[in-house]
Amino acid sequence: MAGSILGNRVLRKEDPKFLTSGGKYIEDLNDEPLFAGALHVTYVRSIVAHAKITKIDLSECKSSPGVVAVFSAQDLGLEEEPSAYNRRAKRAHLAIGKVRWVGELIAAVITERPDQGEDAIERAVIEYETLEPLTDVEQAMNSKTLIYEECGTNIVMSTVEMGMPDNTGDNLFKDCEVVVKGRFMNQRVAPCPLEARGSAATWIDGRLHQWISTQHAQGVRNDVAKANKIDAEKIRIITPDVGGGFGAKISAYSEELLLGNIAKHVGKPVRWRETRSESMISLGHGRAQLQYITIGGTKAGRVTAYQLNAIQDSGGWVEVGTVLASAMTRPMSQGVYDIDKMECRTTSVVTNTTPIVAYRGAGRPEATAAIERAIDLFAAEIGKDPAEVRRINLIPKFMETHKTKIGHTYDVGDYGAALEKAMTVAKYSEARAEQAERRKRGDKVQLGIGVSVYVEITGGVDPMQEHAKINILPNGRAVVYTG
Repeated sequence: MAGSILGNRVLRKEDPKFLTSGGKYIEDLNDEPLFAGALHVTYVRSIVAHAKITKIDLSECKSSPGVVAVFSAQDLGLEEEPSAYNRRAKRAHLAIGKVRWVGELIAAVITERPDQGEDAIERAVIEYETLEPLTDVEQAMNSKTLIYEECGTNIVMSTVEMGMPDNTGDNLFKDCEVVVKGRFMNQRVAPCPLEARGSAATWIDGRLHQWISTQHAQGVRNDVAKANKIDAEKIRIITPDVGGGFGAKISAYSEELLLGNIAKHVGKPVRWRETRSESMISLGHGRAQLQYITIGGTKAGRVTAYQLNAIQDSGGWVEVGTVLASAMTRPMSQGVYDIDKMECRTTSVVTNTTPIVAYRGAGRPEATAAIERAIDLFAAEIGKDPAEVRRINLIPKFMETHKTKIGHTYDVGDYGAALEKAMTVAKYSEARAEQAERRKRGDKVQLGIGVSVYVEITGGVDPMQEHAKINILPNGRAVVYTG
């Protein structure tokens, strides 16, 4: 279609800069005049997973070379605030009385150079009364040790409490000829963007200007406004080139949210850069979902019932990862299959580990992994080719909206045609023949073949809608803010 991106190759316009002179990232702001004379922030972090803090002594930090100031939560006037996802869970941007994962912030050290901060934080004296560390999600779910005492449990969200139907157990499969069960761990991963996080902040005439390596400037602005107790209109968020984010840089983190407060206290611009070691334990992680599946059907290959019980590890804070299982995994749990009986329960549990955030698909790949592995187990149990079992169970071609048994609406789809095209391009039949021949010969090098069909929500959920604003000026010109 002429003039449309549909069906046409879309060329990237930003590449020449990155391939020649290079991008401009947070650490490239040295020529930014607003940051002349900026000080550097380094954070004292917890070295234990779960403990009460019995003593914070920063006196030796103060005497370290280049140190301008040191701050605890009390020094900055911080208070514990509730999570947006469970109001009973509360914490401050610098720990007050307790730490809940290795890497949680305890204090901030302000220096003339960043290397001085690395030396100074080593002189901080933090004394702990250690508590039982809960690093396994099932252990945490059943433990009497509470990570957030006000919650009364380590379960911080479940679809049942949200009013959604509970799973009915084995009763769902009473009419099935074949029933298969499985336990899968969709393992925890660290995002590891090429550019670790970084931020810089300064106040000018009562307005906060903050540079952040983020994927969501508008949403971050609201978080920064809340952290600094000012109107969002008095904040300017600038996002330079971002060296990777993968979803983990959508949210604002304590390290960034503290900078406005710190800059106000020291009366100068401040900068913070994350080391790679810090990134591994403090930039939010992804996945970490334990899945129990039961799948049943006929010996001929028809799947008639599927049940998923997903237990989401939220990590040490009730962050956006808490809602991924209910908001993303559950709606996509049926995948591309026409299954008569569907059930999915999700439960989110806090543990003494790095908090879970949105990461590359954010709950949707987990749903696909669960049902695709279930289909493979079912195919193996009845002795059928996994591709054939998929053919038998795919939702027939539909050109009008289709509502799945789990209650999610798909727009249009022809999954059978997509599968056949993929099989043809991959030369599936030939690959199976080669696999059989290698097994027959007992070759040292064998051939594995995987098949997967998926569909996913695109565009995110309501909080991730894009923002736009138009200001009409007195002279008739318009200023458009978009992102």
